Amino acid sequence: MMFHTKYKIRHIQYRSCGQSLIELLVAISVGTILIGGSVTLMGVSLKSYGTVRKHLQANILIRQTTEVIQTLARYDWHSIYDLTKGSDYKISLSENTWAINAEQETDMINDIPYKRYFQVYNVNRDGSGNIADTGNDDPSTQKITVFLEYDNNYVSSSSVSFYLTRSEDNKVLHQTDWSGGSGISGPTPNPSNKYDTSTNVATSTAGQLTLVDTGSAGELISSILDTGVSSGAGFNSLLWQGSLGTGGSVKFQIAFSNDQSGPWTYYGPISTSDWYDYFPDVSIALTTTGSASPQNKRYIRYKINLSTSSTTPTINDIIINWTP
Repeated sequence: MMFHTKYKIRHIQYRSCGQSLIELLVAISVGTILIGGSVTLMGVSLKSYGTVRKHLQANILIRQTTEVIQTLARYDWHSIYDLTKGSDYKISLSENTWAINAEQETDMINDIPYKRYFQVYNVNRDGSGNIADTGNDDPSTQKITVFLEYDNNYVSSSSVSFYLTRSEDNKVLHQTDWSGGSGISGPTPNPSNKYDTSTNVATSTAGQLTLVDTGSAGELISSILDTGVSSGAGFNSLLWQGSLGTGGSVKFQIAFSNDQSGPWTYYGPISTSDWYDYFPDVSIALTTTGSASPQNKRYIRYKINLSTSSTTPTINDIIINWTP
């Protein structure tokens, strides 16, 4: 009875040892598989992280160039507009001042080589004023494309395109009085209270222009207004304030030049035979394309035509909005 009991106990112990060994082998095998999978996943994750880091760095470099270009154009439009179209340019920082040079930038960041540059292109607009592949050149709009090539042998690349419009940092040429008399051609940096010539327009009352004789039209030509921008300013709009009277009409033509001696040819929105004809307090957008466009000219002057079938129109202010 005791022998049987011992045998049974040993038998139980034997089976127990055998199960532990099998379980240990299984556990080691599973552990090996899990470790191998983890190592593989870690390798994939590290590779993905490296790729993401490169893309993020590329985006940062492109965004930096984009922001600098926008800032330069805002404060000096011609620093961008006057660049050779389609050529490669880089931006560099010297003594806290951004500068543009005609070449590509190459450097290394986080052991990743990169090449960065941008190009400038003119922009056309169709008859509806929309940006188009063909049409009239709009000197107040430029297309910018920033390029970035990176990684070993520059096998990866990114680019972004955007448009710049000359509409920041607006200034005004504001004339509110003509009573000082005629014969002042200019140029004047801001309109004085004088003008060049007039016919049938009363100017002696300070702060207003009216017709002398309502039975015929009157005309006044301004002095030469100087923006002071040697490479030429961008002209956005013209606005006049006053009243039309009864049956009255007020219309404008503008002339422009990069030489204070002219020649002075007066244009409406399209040609020399039409006029800007609007109500008071309505901003008149000046033409941006074609021969009638004053864009990128330093000097500007206006011609006013007043007429009525009843009572005289009255002009109190003339405001020209422009951008350096």
